[in-house]
Amino acid sequence: MTSAYTLRQNRIALVDSDALQRLCTGSSLKAIGIDHASFEHLHGLIDAAREGRRFDAILLGLHADAAPVVALIADVWSALGQRVHVFFMAHPTELPHAREALSRSAVSGWRSQVILSPASDAELRAVFHGKGFHA
Repeated sequence: MTSAYTLRQNRIALVDSDALQRLCTGSSLKAIGIDHASFEHLHGLIDAAREGRRFDAILLGLHADAAPVVALIADVWSALGQRVHVFFMAHPTELPHAREALSRSAVSGWRSQVILSPASDAELRAVFHGKGFHA
């Protein structure tokens, strides 16, 4: 079993343009022992990375405007100085937009995992404490 101390070593960048979604998902991450920082947009994460902040993974909410958001992932990796795992979150009504953006992405060599929102604590625990996340 992994201790809460160890789990808090995994800092997640939570990025979602929906403030309520950021709040709810952030509360769930905190409840399962995952340290995170929230951003409204990937540009905020890029700025934070350029200031020296580091993250083990990104949890990115995708909406109807998913294509330009997904296009910024390479810029995020560049600012971080490394490729970190990106987990995507989308409401079932926005899932077609998310899947379309991911399928058209020019980023190569990645595996896109989409978590349906709203995600429960148990679902997030399975992703970040299970096989889906390796910092």
